[in-house]
Amino acid sequence: MTDRASADSPPTTSTKLWRGTSRADRDGARRQRLLEAALELYGTLGFRATSIQALCHESGVSSRSFYELFPSRGAKSGLEALSAQEALLEQLYVILNEEITEALATLTFPAHATLLDTTVHVVSAALMPMLSDERKARVLEIETVGVNDSLEARRRETMRTIATAVDAAVAHLRSVYDLPIRDTPSVAGGADLTSLILVGGITEALVQRVHTPVEERTSTAEFLTHIAEVALRAHGVSATSGA
Repeated sequence: MTDRASADSPPTTSTKLWRGTSRADRDGARRQRLLEAALELYGTLGFRATSIQALCHESGVSSRSFYELFPSRGAKSGLEALSAQEALLEQLYVILNEEITEALATLTFPAHATLLDTTVHVVSAALMPMLSDERKARVLEIETVGVNDSLEARRRETMRTIATAVDAAVAHLRSVYDLPIRDTPSVAGGADLTSLILVGGITEALVQRVHTPVEERTSTAEFLTHIAEVALRAHGVSATSGA
């Protein structure tokens, strides 16, 4: 592949314009193209099967710019060493998770719906970004596993964050549908242990779905409904409660 450094890294200072754009704007556009390329390649071929050359070819960004935008990090000051590709994967992981946590944080509940329908609505908010684009599911739930300690710590933190969001949704359901309150143990970060176990189980169900041929899967609606029913049972609630 021909290196495009001369095309995308003109010899100007960061404060000057080149072809009408600033260095910061050009770097932002390159970073976005690299993230999109990473989603495509990591989400289809896999992280370990993707080379930096392939990422640069897919994004139209030079290898020099790649290393400038996602520099490797040597092990120092107690920080783990990260390769340039690991730095890119970690940033992509953060961005994809923000989409899910934002969907849960801004979740609105349908009026006059059954308990099961409302629960399906909650589950859909969390899972549809990954069900509608399975590249995201693969990156979040498969490709980031075991890459490095930094990403593992982020994964654990993310699971606690989502479990806490599940706690809030369950509390809302108990209030709206006048469901009994149960005392359950919590874990570090304040998340309910039941919700944390539930998030882990849903993660595995999603991974299994991604690995299942499309023609052998249940419909997306059936998948979401089944998860909603399991979620209610895990919290000691019948799907027909509050009807």
